[in-house]
Amino acid sequence: MSSERPRYSLNLAWSLRHFGWVVLVCVLVGAAAPLLALPSQTTYQADALVVARHLTANPRVLPTLAESVFGDGAVAGAVAQDPAVAGETAGLIPDRLSVVTGPDSITMVVQARDDDPATAARLADLAANAFAAELNLGGAGVGEFTVPAPAVLPTTPLDAMSAPLRAGLGALAGLVLGVGLVALIAALRQPCVTSWDVESAVGVPLLGTVDLPRATPGAYLGPRGVQGIATVTRWLATAPSSRLTLISSRSTEGMRQRIYVMVAIAMSTVRPVRLEAPGELVEAVRQQSPLGGEVVPQKPRPEQTGELVLVDGGSPSEIVDPVATPVSVVAVAPLGISQGRLHELALDYLNGGLVGVILVRRRLGLRRVGGRAGSPAPATRAFRPISELTEPERA
Repeated sequence: MSSERPRYSLNLAWSLRHFGWVVLVCVLVGAAAPLLALPSQTTYQADALVVARHLTANPRVLPTLAESVFGDGAVAGAVAQDPAVAGETAGLIPDRLSVVTGPDSITMVVQARDDDPATAARLADLAANAFAAELNLGGAGVGEFTVPAPAVLPTTPLDAMSAPLRAGLGALAGLVLGVGLVALIAALRQPCVTSWDVESAVGVPLLGTVDLPRATPGAYLGPRGVQGIATVTRWLATAPSSRLTLISSRSTEGMRQRIYVMVAIAMSTVRPVRLEAPGELVEAVRQQSPLGGEVVPQKPRPEQTGELVLVDGGSPSEIVDPVATPVSVVAVAPLGISQGRLHELALDYLNGGLVGVILVRRRLGLRRVGGRAGSPAPATRAFRPISELTEPERA
């Protein structure tokens, strides 16, 4: 379980970066919904005092007695006769009418709330008089109750929840909802972010994650300074002398070709490499590699010369003698591709040939690169062979 938690955390972190717009939309909707659906209202509260002139009952039982009498329906029925209530008693108590009694006190406060201050004062008087009359029905055994003065007309509305506070609470709820939706998307999509995800999808290791720099379409940069290319090269340098094919989906063909150029340049400094790719890719490798990639006839066979034939986008229907010419296939896919799509991409090679997966982290936006589109980027300082690197340089 300890190894599973970091994987789920990485998947969720990638999903939050990739689907952050879902969280943003939920936050904005959550902040706007309370302001649109629950417009702020001004409510006034009027208080009318009911006093026990003579109290026979124990003062400690007065709060319980007051609440019981106030809620028995007689007070609500009397107030419901007012035109502002129009006979509606449902929810009248405690939404619009309430009573407050203190311990060991002979006073009770009847409260009435309404949008109109005059109506609130009128309802408070009706409720207080009806309440005092109901209490007096208990006779001398309870006491005598009276309303000494009418309710004062309120001038200040009750403190309601401010619009910024309601918007903030709505935004917080939207944030929780957005994160929950992204977590659900991550669980359903099952993005390939870690080596465990790749092995679970296609059963082969993750060769590395390449941080692909921004560039204009058709411009091919060298491997220098590209994070992850060194790790991928170390893996591919151990491949047997054979045909090594990079495959990808049709929609990510440009990404695969940029990776192909970087890998070819880096590999050419480690071992003999022959290229089978479109002319612009071969030319880009020739200009940026110190050795220069070279397209030569298929004969002699690579296993006889020790060369590695690097193929761009081979077809699964290509007729190759698997005994005479071993074939290794590496799938190139964007970081976060679903396990289902990665499995579908490598389906033709799952029973043999697929040796690994390269995940590519793509940056958004374009960067102006020297030269016109379709032409290779300016030459960069070539990689030295891995065997010649010092330990700090390898790290």
